[in-house]
Amino acid sequence: MSGQGTGPSSPYESNTKIDYSESSLARLESQNEEEMGVMSQKIQALKSLSLKMGDEIRGSNQTLDSLGDTFQRTSTKVKANLSNMLVMAKNSRISIKTWLIIFLIVGMLFFWVWIR
Repeated sequence: MSGQGTGPSSPYESNTKIDYSESSLARLESQNEEEMGVMSQKIQALKSLSLKMGDEIRGSNQTLDSLGDTFQRTSTKVKANLSNMLVMAKNSRISIKTWLIIFLIVGMLFFWVWIR
């Protein structure tokens, strides 16, 4: 099957003439420079976005560290208050269940006043 008008045997072979004139090359070069400028702007925007994201992540990490420290201090205070409450209950003639009921009633009273 030798060249009977069926077209090129490879997609890389072409019978068309490529225009390598000076004006065509200059036009292609200017298009290339324009596209490079647009790409450069997009890359700068992505770089700026990634830097802002990094700042936000660092700020969030600091906030989370601070929040963790606050929870740790609060946990320590709650444990100390609970142990003080248990000591108070042991030293009094009132049982711990009675103290819990009193605390629950006072808490419900505060909640009722708060929602009104």
